[in-house]
Amino acid sequence: MLKKFGGLLLVVCFLLIGIAAYAEVPATTNLTASSSGTKLQSNIGGLAFGFIKVGSAEVATLAWRPNFKFGPWGLGADVNLALGSNKPAQYESLVLRYVEYDDGKKGLRYGILDNITYGKGLIMKGYSTRKASTVMDVNEQLALKGYVDMETYRLGAMGTRSNIYAARVEELVNPMLVVGEYYIVDTTGRRIVQPDGTTRQFAPVSAIGVDATVPMALNFEGYAEAGQLMNYGNGYAAGLSWAYDLMVANASFLAEYRVLDKGFVPGYFNADYENNPVDLSSAEASGQAKNGYLAQIKVNALGLAGVSLVYESYVNSNATLSGDLFAKLSDQLIVSGYYRQPNFVDYRSVSLENGAVLGADVTYKLNPFTSLITHYKRAYNPATGQVESSQYAELGLNF
Repeated sequence: MLKKFGGLLLVVCFLLIGIAAYAEVPATTNLTASSSGTKLQSNIGGLAFGFIKVGSAEVATLAWRPNFKFGPWGLGADVNLALGSNKPAQYESLVLRYVEYDDGKKGLRYGILDNITYGKGLIMKGYSTRKASTVMDVNEQLALKGYVDMETYRLGAMGTRSNIYAARVEELVNPMLVVGEYYIVDTTGRRIVQPDGTTRQFAPVSAIGVDATVPMALNFEGYAEAGQLMNYGNGYAAGLSWAYDLMVANASFLAEYRVLDKGFVPGYFNADYENNPVDLSSAEASGQAKNGYLAQIKVNALGLAGVSLVYESYVNSNATLSGDLFAKLSDQLIVSGYYRQPNFVDYRSVSLENGAVLGADVTYKLNPFTSLITHYKRAYNPATGQVESSQYAELGLNF
């Protein structure tokens, strides 16, 4: 089946790559239709005064972050004014967070991408274009993503400014079987500054994968996936997932068993890939297959609280855990936090110097028009070769 759709995958991929090449050149507005005509709903006056610190650089800043929505069209931007000269290296006055068209059947988005997963996540899971330890958005993080839904077939592709490209074809074979095939490539590799000040070049990597999903009774789904990191090894996974909406809360669960070659790293293209990719040569040098399992659970209660936990354990490796937490403690106070830790810690340290990320946001609503927001992130910055803390405290004004 990979051969059958190989040409189509390449066409979609090259199309979006070409568009991406040319594309390099919290208020909300919505357009709605009603019996009285089309209306433009607008709330574009939000301003924020804040203080940002990244490493030793710190500066006060005035920001405006409008979002515009006009039917299927959307646009989001950050307009930042630094009130001082000691700006962090990645501070930018104008950031195009996203521009998109999406009518439910086809869509194209150029902007910052988060939580991109292909298939069931055996090769790409939770990938993000965000880089380094900054809590602010930057134009370097922009990428292009598109899709076309043709009922029986769904085509999708992605291209980033950091030269990562991906394409996927999904086919509804029948109501009881969905099959997907994809190709992912990093054409230039990653150049990362190490904690000792030296620079390390990670080689380009390409991968292919195929997955199948079968719906089952009681909201269960069975699935299987096979993938290959070219020149490094193969991985196979089979699992069972479940999701249910209880009106007052919704929950989902996933359990998966994996069979991995010695050179294969599951979820290789992940949220930390841009900052600190896994060394595939070290993985292969371990000389051992790394079979194991993954378990994931998510719970959300009326949008008032939510938790997500992912646990992974492999043969001859320490278990790893990552999690997200959200809670609306009152009408005035909202908190959220996250922690990320690399997999396969038998050859990759669990320290921040080697990829772990810790972050939190706290929002306190002073009145209907004013909020005090604090962002915190601690992560390794490959541009400086150091673990850096980023803090961004701001006073948000909404009109």
